[in-house]
This record gives sequence, structure tokens and C-alpha cells, in this order.
Amino acid sequence: MPGSEQAEALVLRAVDYGESDRVITLFTREHGCVSAMARAARKSKKRFAGALEGFALIHVELTSGRGTLARLETARVTRVFPKLLTNLAGLDAAGVLLRLARDLLPERVPEPEVFESLIEAFELLDGGVAPRPVAVCCQARMLGLCGYTPMLSACVSCGREVPPDRTVLFDLARGGVVCRACGGALERVAAPLRLALMSAFEGAALDALCDELAPAQLREAERLLSLFIGQVLQREHKLEKRH
Repeated sequence: MPGSEQAEALVLRAVDYGESDRVITLFTREHGCVSAMARAARKSKKRFAGALEGFALIHVELTSGRGTLARLETARVTRVFPKLLTNLAGLDAAGVLLRLARDLLPERVPEPEVFESLIEAFELLDGGVAPRPVAVCCQARMLGLCGYTPMLSACVSCGREVPPDRTVLFDLARGGVVCRACGGALERVAAPLRLALMSAFEGAALDALCDELAPAQLREAERLLSLFIGQVLQREHKLEKRH
């Protein structure tokens, strides 16, 4: 990041450092995830003006620092989501999405579509849409945009396509459907939920998807996604250790 750069950002994490500084993990539209040192962030009201508290769209100025840590020169709020901030369930859903972005995205790899998906989710939460479906559908879309779409339309082993109305057996470790002829799997996914998840992973509109999930499907989707995300993050952690 040569010189000074301007960017739109969401705060993923803020950690106090020393007596007055903070290390901020930002997800920027232009540069992807960036870790930056905010000098005197716990004292300066002018430079940051409450912009580092999270759950808001902010405009930042970054300059190159030592190593991979940039310097955060200024930050100001450009958009707030006031109704989201007064809804505990909405805040919890937004926090789930920000944590996934923090854990999933590599440093300094732009993911503008993921960024836009998070803003869209915040808009829905701010507009009063039920938080749990927003979190489920946005998590699936984020995974799909980052290349972690499970195979739900055909067997991962033999490639045999699954009829749209068929309940399938899903293998979390292999990341997809396994037909009975290829040994099957433990997790059963009913046809309506499978089709809804396929749409989410493929980037369908979040507001439309949220209306599709019945309560029982939502609980199952939350469980399966949690397990699948765990598999993805564990696999990525192992790859990082090898390198």
C-alpha cells in the first residue's frame, strides 16, 4: 500500500495496544482485509470520532507502515444503521457475518462482492428483516463468493445429478452430496432446504431467500452451515500451516 490510500471499510475487530493505541482489522472495498495501527485511538476524538466502534460504514485514510501493518490516519462514519444498533438479535447476526469475514478472508485480497453482500445484509437488518435468515443466507453467499460452494446438485464421487425433489445425503468433509451407491453420508438434507441453500451459495437476492426458509429449515440450515464453516476454516488453517 504505497503512499496514502482512501477506502470504504467495515471494522471487523479492534484490539487495544499499549496505553492509547488500537490495532484495527478493517474489511475495505478496495483492498480487502487490512490490519492497521490507530495511534492514540483511545484518546483522539477528532481523527476517529467514534468510527472504530463497528456496525457502520466508514471512510478511512491508510498509509504504509512497518511490515504488513498499515497506519490508520483518519476514519469517519459515512453511513449508520440506527435500527440495527437497537436490536440485540440483529447485532448478533451482524456480528456473526463480520466474524466470518474476519476468519475467512485473506489479507489484502479485494472481495468487493463480499463487501456489498455485508452492506446488503446490514440494510435488511436495519429494515427489520428477521436476523437469523439474513445471517444464514448471507453466510452461504459469502462462502460461495470465496469459492467454497458445496456440491449440492450432484454426487461428489460419481457425478450423478440429483433430482430437484430428492432428499440427499451430505458429507461435510467431502463438501457435497454422496449418493447411496457411492457409500452415502450421515447428514440428510431435504429437497426444499437443499434448493434454498443452492440459491444462497449461488448469490441469489438475500431478501427473497429470507422468505423461503421455514422455521424448521432455518434451524437445520444454521446447524449445517456451522458445521460446514468449521470444516472450511479447519482446512484453510491446515493449508496455512503447511506453507
